[in-house]
Amino acid sequence: MQPSNHSAIASFPVRRMDFNFAQSRKYWFADDPFMSHFMSNLSSLFPYGEQFFVDSVRAWRQHVNDPQLQKDISAFIGQEAMHSKEHKAYNNYAAEHGIDLQRLELRVKALLEWSKHWSSKKQQLASTCALEHFTATMAEQLLKREDLTTQMNDPKLYQLWMWHAIEENEHKAVAYDTYKAIGGGYFTRIWAMVIVTISFLWVVGGFQLHLMRKDGQLFNWRSWGKGLSILLGPRHGFLTRLIKPYLAYYRPDFHPLQYDTETLVQHWRKRLGLATAEQV
Repeated sequence: MQPSNHSAIASFPVRRMDFNFAQSRKYWFADDPFMSHFMSNLSSLFPYGEQFFVDSVRAWRQHVNDPQLQKDISAFIGQEAMHSKEHKAYNNYAAEHGIDLQRLELRVKALLEWSKHWSSKKQQLASTCALEHFTATMAEQLLKREDLTTQMNDPKLYQLWMWHAIEENEHKAVAYDTYKAIGGGYFTRIWAMVIVTISFLWVVGGFQLHLMRKDGQLFNWRSWGKGLSILLGPRHGFLTRLIKPYLAYYRPDFHPLQYDTETLVQHWRKRLGLATAEQV
């Protein structure tokens, strides 16, 4: 499938959600420590990670001539700012339950600062393209997999993750289109994905061990078994199903819009009562 003409795509809105997790339980995903901590693990990546995305795209904005892409960059920056804000609220909720995500956030910050020191602005944008592909494909799985999302027992946290998943798919092509617009090449893009993949697996794996250990759940084999089955099951594992779209990124002709999720996103916008660009 060929990517759609970018100029024909309507702009996506910036939505302010203001979630409150005061009533949320500690183990809100299937009443299970592993999966609840896995989602907290992911949340710890976003406050500084989203800022890295924004900075890497903003650094090249003056070189983009397409008015539609300029408009989408503005919306991208706005959405990512809201994601950082709401995941800070999530991380504060976690702290109230004795889950120290601030330490993990600071580790992410240090890693990203190190990356900025040793990489060029173009390499940072290529890394953002790779990470945006991770978040978009994971978000697409959340929107498709009601067998998993119905296990989110807290309505506010459910809404947080589904809202985030919608917006990741709305803006999934912005960083990539910016990279192509400034002349970004194939090999830099692919090398960045290799580095990002190794770093992502190392960070997420290490954070999961840390969270389970700090919560006294490190030897909860039942929870580990259930969680690893959900993530890595051979047929329906959440991460297992990311392998095919992940490998697609290595094609020279890859574009994020080759994976058309517009109908899926429209369905979820209506389901959650979220505004479209035309309604804002």
